[in-house]
Amino acid sequence: MKHYVWLMLVLIASTLVLPGCDKKQDDRAPGSESSPPAVTAPAAPGTAPSTSMSDSDLEKVIRAKLESDDSLKQAKLSVSADVKENKATISGTVVSQNMRAKAVDLAKSAQPGISIEDKIDVKPSV
Repeated sequence: MKHYVWLMLVLIASTLVLPGCDKKQDDRAPGSESSPPAVTAPAAPGTAPSTSMSDSDLEKVIRAKLESDDSLKQAKLSVSADVKENKATISGTVVSQNMRAKAVDLAKSAQPGISIEDKIDVKPSV
């Protein structure tokens, strides 16, 4: 009989507790502490990123990365992006191969898995 009472208590407790375990974190009461949003894996090259970013948003992010470097800011490179393809094209003129490589690296750091088409000319200043 003792075992039967304990078994009933366990069953009742589990029926009260387990249904609450399948709720999403977003269903919590407002103001309750929550963990940071989950980070999704980077998109594979040539595939669309999982965010709802527009082409112009991606262009702005890449431009901001390029303009974070003073020498590249002076170069005034142009950027066009295609979010669906997860790629961008950078064009313009820089004075060295190092600046060209830096521009491509900075652009790649703007979006995980992005493919960068490099149309940057190198013309050393006179």
